[in-house]
Amino acid sequence: MTVTSGEDKIKWWKAAKFGMFIHWGLYAALGRGEWVMYELNIPVRDYERLAETFNPVRFNAKTWVGLAKAAGMKYIVITAKHHDGFAMFRSQAEPFNIADATPFGRDPMRELAEECREQGIVLCFYYSHVIDWHHPHAVHNKYNNVWDYDTDSKHFPTYWNGLVKPQIRELLTQYGPVGLLWFDTAGGLSKEDSEELVELVRGLQPDCLINSRVSHYPGMGDYQSKGDNEIPMYGEDSRIWETPMTLNQSWGFSTKDQVWKQPEAIIRKLVHIVSKGGNLLLNVGPDAGGLIPDLSAERLREVGAWLSVHGEAVYGAGASPFPYEMEWGSVTAKPGRAYLHLTSDNWQSELRLYGLKNKVNQAYVLSDASRTPLETAQSYDAELDHHTLAIRLPDKPANDCMTVIAVDIEGELSVDTRVSQQPSGHVKLEWANGRIDADAKTVEWSFQIVAPGTFDLELVCFQKEGASWDEAFREGVEAASGNQRITAQPKPDQVIQNSTACQHPYSEVHSHLGTIVFDRPGTCTLSLRSTLIRPKSGFTEIWQADPVKLRAVKLVKRQ
Repeated sequence: MTVTSGEDKIKWWKAAKFGMFIHWGLYAALGRGEWVMYELNIPVRDYERLAETFNPVRFNAKTWVGLAKAAGMKYIVITAKHHDGFAMFRSQAEPFNIADATPFGRDPMRELAEECREQGIVLCFYYSHVIDWHHPHAVHNKYNNVWDYDTDSKHFPTYWNGLVKPQIRELLTQYGPVGLLWFDTAGGLSKEDSEELVELVRGLQPDCLINSRVSHYPGMGDYQSKGDNEIPMYGEDSRIWETPMTLNQSWGFSTKDQVWKQPEAIIRKLVHIVSKGGNLLLNVGPDAGGLIPDLSAERLREVGAWLSVHGEAVYGAGASPFPYEMEWGSVTAKPGRAYLHLTSDNWQSELRLYGLKNKVNQAYVLSDASRTPLETAQSYDAELDHHTLAIRLPDKPANDCMTVIAVDIEGELSVDTRVSQQPSGHVKLEWANGRIDADAKTVEWSFQIVAPGTFDLELVCFQKEGASWDEAFREGVEAASGNQRITAQPKPDQVIQNSTACQHPYSEVHSHLGTIVFDRPGTCTLSLRSTLIRPKSGFTEIWQADPVKLRAVKLVKRQ
């Protein structure tokens, strides 16, 4: 894959969809993750001694890049310098680097650059530009080394001009074309310094992309970095975006963290992200010897095996034209074709899809080389202006991860963009798709009811590990539709296991609020009042840190 130029420079990244994040640094020697220096208040002098024995002789650039390629990943983002200040490249600006301070004596970034060019993978660098616990003059608005250095004596320009800018220049002049620079945690950085850094990158490599974490000022960078592990709602973002996610619960190597995502879960999350218009940057944490853990490699190869068959429905695919999640999976699209990604859970004999207006020419299982046509039927209810597509499915899924049904259509893809009741009878209303009144702490939705009846009203939230549920809902919530009104004190009634959109350190929690009746088909409304309702923000990274996050209201039709 090559990096294009000019106005087309973002196209390669938008088409790639899937990248490898690599958190690797001196912290791997302690096996407790990349924040260990800060969490244990390790003195700089003691931390520097780790470099004296850091010798990752089992590092092999060809193996790493080959694994990314086998996984179906199109780019690599590796930590050139994390918050501990240790440069994983040869740096003239700072002797605290892997080539000069360790017995290893090599520059792994140079070896990766050469191997990426050889194997057709785009190399990108992560660089911690504000947090640096090693440097005496680095200043962040929260996470500083206060056990070695006096905050009042810090002089940020010394750090900025003496280390950050020289090292950025090194990264962009020593390794050939760089696909993007991935900055992280810009708390406290001024707008002027943010703009200066962007201009420095643009001046050295105009085609190098910059993520939004370069600054906390709106509009910086070429795309939006979501909060760690965060998958947004439909309608939440106006910019193209990416979810950084890790394979287990740690980013840097950890001997204790053995909570690994299964291949089918990774595939579902990847497809879910692509269906919402994003990229997935999936992290691995190599050990101090330079090896990517076997459990990471095994899972990535299984994901790659699925992508080798179904990549057409992922790479270069557009987001779902529907403004809501599908209960049976996800939708991606290309001109003249929609891809329906079905989970193997609760496999049924027929799939029904509401809202597709195009005439369907044929539907088939994407992994079926012979493209045997599946039986389809389309119907239209003029009174409700409601389209239904029914597809007769095979007796069993094509595989355990996701079965993809390709639907070839006539003309440009056209769908009903109203939020609609699903064929199961349920309706899911994400707050980002509603009309938000931030002052009144309310959100109101309009949606289509196809099959009237009595519905259980469920609140869908993401709760952070250790967060107080009672504190988040101390003022209760109120839901209303017409003359029906429900006042409730939500309880954590059900934790959803293996949620597609939610990951550590959050859990998806459903709360039963009461019942509500929609007694006729057509357009209906529902409003919700809660102190958790807020306007859409350009900084989901900040929103992502909330203890309890309101995601949606779900109407579950009683049978």
